[in-house]
Amino acid sequence: MQHSKLLYEKGILHNKKMLTQSQYSNFKFVARLDQIKTFTAGIKALLFAEHGAFMINEDGFTCTVEQGKCIQASLFMMPACFSEFYVDGVVHFNVNMNVLNECLSIFAGIDCTMKMLYKGPEAPLILVLEPQDECEISTECSIKTTAQEEPMEYSLDDNSSSLNVIFIRGPDLSNIFQEFDKSTEELEITISPRRPHFKIDTLGVMQSESSIEVAKSSDMILMFNCRETTKARYKSSLVRMTQKALSVASKVAIKTDLSGLMEMHFMLQDDSQAEVYIQFFITPLAEMD
Repeated sequence: MQHSKLLYEKGILHNKKMLTQSQYSNFKFVARLDQIKTFTAGIKALLFAEHGAFMINEDGFTCTVEQGKCIQASLFMMPACFSEFYVDGVVHFNVNMNVLNECLSIFAGIDCTMKMLYKGPEAPLILVLEPQDECEISTECSIKTTAQEEPMEYSLDDNSSSLNVIFIRGPDLSNIFQEFDKSTEELEITISPRRPHFKIDTLGVMQSESSIEVAKSSDMILMFNCRETTKARYKSSLVRMTQKALSVASKVAIKTDLSGLMEMHFMLQDDSQAEVYIQFFITPLAEMD
């Protein structure tokens, strides 16, 4: 096949047909996806930042992006998502997200198989893409990598008495967000054991306000675990950055505590039925009126 021939000629592969077990020693990371639809959707959800930090270990694949100290997003895929997955220890590197997205879009939305290969520090990330219905056509992309800059570390204390967790259907939350006026500057999110259980208030440029309330008994709520009332405000521009992830999510987990830090997990449907999700951390506004 064409891509195997090219890699063979460049000395990356020593077998035109496939990567042999003995050749794994030449690579730090090798993986294969039988379809890239879910992976591509996950990468597109992270395009608000220029560079992505890749981290791969035996637990899976993670790509993290962030904007200042306000918002961070990560795509996580378990090894079971891949038809082939090999990593030597822990691998770290950065890539340009727009370049990666352009490579994934070469076949204009046609689903492809994809192989990723990485030899180590200063080596490029190699993508080999092959349309599923065109066995004689493939393309090879070589993406420059740079040394990883450590992302910020965010976390919520699972043992905190104020930790609140709700699961909501993705399409329903998407509909709620679409109802907000685009001029909205801030969102105030309240989670409470008492009515209103889940409430979102908006504040726009003319101080115009609106609110949406969802009872914990609503069909759109899949799980509601609230220990005490939490309330925090966020820039609506940051929350809108989750829209691409939300548009492909089957369900969403929202976690927060008295600190106001909001963690959101967007669960994606994958043909392998393995765990794929996009995680966002959004920091609250420092003060509330």
